[in-house]
Amino acid sequence: MNKQDKTYLIDGNLFDKDGLISFCYGNMTSPDIPGWEREIWEFILEWLSPNDELEVQTSGSTGEPKRIKLSKVYMAASARLTLKFFGLKHRDPVLLCLSVKYIAGKMMVVRALTGGLNLLLSEPSSAPDFSRFGKISFSAMVPMQVSELLAKPDGRIQLEKIETLIIGGSFIDKTLENELKNLKNNIWQTYGMTETISHIALRKLNGRDASEWYKPLPGVELKKDERGCLVITAPHIGVQNLVTNDLVEFNDKRAFKVLGRVDNVVISGGVKLFPEKIEQKLSGKVENEFFLAGLPDDKLGEKLVMFIESESLNPAGKDQLWKTIKNTVSGYEVPKEFIFLNNFERNEQGKVLRKKTADKYASSLFPG
Repeated sequence: MNKQDKTYLIDGNLFDKDGLISFCYGNMTSPDIPGWEREIWEFILEWLSPNDELEVQTSGSTGEPKRIKLSKVYMAASARLTLKFFGLKHRDPVLLCLSVKYIAGKMMVVRALTGGLNLLLSEPSSAPDFSRFGKISFSAMVPMQVSELLAKPDGRIQLEKIETLIIGGSFIDKTLENELKNLKNNIWQTYGMTETISHIALRKLNGRDASEWYKPLPGVELKKDERGCLVITAPHIGVQNLVTNDLVEFNDKRAFKVLGRVDNVVISGGVKLFPEKIEQKLSGKVENEFFLAGLPDDKLGEKLVMFIESESLNPAGKDQLWKTIKNTVSGYEVPKEFIFLNNFERNEQGKVLRKKTADKYASSLFPG
């Protein structure tokens, strides 16, 4: 197929390049098109434009959201690697249910356009509705979407329609991970970021090849810096010695586990604590959404506290929570205090912005 013969398939409708551009312009100007869908047509036009680069926005999960430029050549290379890894073929149906404001949603579109896949569209919500579609070869979701779907009566049936599902963007708690082990399709957790143009490593969450370790994709080289943080090199996507803030552990096969973020580490009484590692131990044992962080303390330097998204518990409830935590972790890993907040700070994808939440609380205690 030469470049002029390239066609695109969206919701079963076949377009050549000029036809798709005309279709996108028409939808963008229609008053009946919802905002989330208009953003898709706008992105497709940007992708098909002659510009070599496009601007993308980071999620804000590790700091303030920012705009960075990515090469379309590298984005297409990333898409082709995913297509090859999962064996996706021309005209396979793939589901987009993420916002195209962020890299995960954009890359679903790029994979479909690059591989000639049938791109199926569903409104990006906490529990996307794709019941009108039949079997789906591939999709990407965030943990909140998967959790919300599993809570619905037909959620498992809907999720199992997706032959291969990748989940990324935030932490998957043990309760959700255990639920996913029982699903019959292929489910993977991704590791990546906007700067790496989506995922550069994957770990299987269910089936015989389920693992706790992320395996890098072909062409990805990994090492640790002096802090113990992951450094990524992937020439095929233009990444050279990208230093992350993720503390990692390698096994003898060069797969890795993420221990936590170096900027989340709490040093309490001279003891280094990894909040994310402790959170994994407590996962499924605390009813509400929670995370651990450090706050200034006169004696310890920093004290480990637990932020809980809830109204304050009554004394009996707090006693039970203390008992549960002390039966699960010990010593310095036991938080010194519970902090109840009605709402955590979140990005548009629903991911908890832990640093922003903790800093906002701390500033109310220590103004100026």
